[in-house]
Amino acid sequence: MKIKLNGVAETLLITLNARAKDYKSPKSVLHDKKSFEIASQLDYDFKKFDTAWASYYGILARAYIMDEEVKKFIEKYQDCIIVSIGCGLDTRFERVDNGKITWYNLDLPEVIENRKLFFKENDRVKNISKSVFENDWTKEVVTDGKELLIVSEGVFMYFDENEVKKILEILVNNFTKFELHLDLLYKGTVKFSKEHDTLKKMDNVVFKWGVKDGSEVVKLEPKLKQIGLINFTKKMVKLLPFSKKIFIPFLWIFNNRLGIYRYNE
Repeated sequence: MKIKLNGVAETLLITLNARAKDYKSPKSVLHDKKSFEIASQLDYDFKKFDTAWASYYGILARAYIMDEEVKKFIEKYQDCIIVSIGCGLDTRFERVDNGKITWYNLDLPEVIENRKLFFKENDRVKNISKSVFENDWTKEVVTDGKELLIVSEGVFMYFDENEVKKILEILVNNFTKFELHLDLLYKGTVKFSKEHDTLKKMDNVVFKWGVKDGSEVVKLEPKLKQIGLINFTKKMVKLLPFSKKIFIPFLWIFNNRLGIYRYNE
C-alpha cells in the first residue's frame, strides 16, 4: 500500500518505523504489534533509516517515558480525556488504554485520512481532522468536567516560536484546566537539521524551535505552570548497545526532553 505524505507529515513514518522495528527485536521495549502490522503493509523505503541508530533508540526511549507518564495520569484519573496533538499513525492509545479513557486524535485532514486506513473510531477513540492552529478544533473535545491530558510527541520542534505561542494560547483560551506533556527538542539541535540522521533523508523538513530546560514554554504562555522535566536519555542509556555508550554524555546534553505543565483557569 502506497502512502502519500509530504513535508513534516512524512516524519510520522520515522517514528512508525522505529516502533515496528522494535517489535521484531528479542529485547522489544514497546511490544507494539500494531505499528509492526501497519509498517508491513506500507510501500515505503524504510531501509533508508537503518543507519539512524541515535533516532531509533531515542524514539523508543521517548515513547516509553511518555507512555509511563500518561499511564500515571490515567491511574489518577481513570476516566480522563486525552488529546494527542499531531497524532500521525501513533499507537499510544493501544499501549496505555485502561478501557475507560476517551481519546482524541488531532492531525491534518490528509494525515487523518491515512490513519483511518488502519484505525477505527469508536465511542472512546475519535478523530479531529483539523490543524492545531484552528481555534475550533477544541470545540470537538468533550470533557464533561473530567480531567484532561494533552500530549504531543515529535511535533513542536517543527514549529517556530510564534506558532508554538499560538498553540499554547489556543489551549489556555479554550480549556478550563489540563495537564500538558510536550516532547521538546534541545535548542542546540535546531541548527543541525541537515546533519540529523533521519531528517537529512527527507525533503523540506527542518527543526525550527527548541528549549534548554522547558521554562521557555512558560515564558511563551505564563498561564502555564511547569511541574516536570524528564530527559529521555534517562531511558536511552539502558537501551543503547555497549558500543554506543560512549555517546551518553553527549546525549544528556542534546537529547529531547519531556516538559510537563499544568493549567487551571
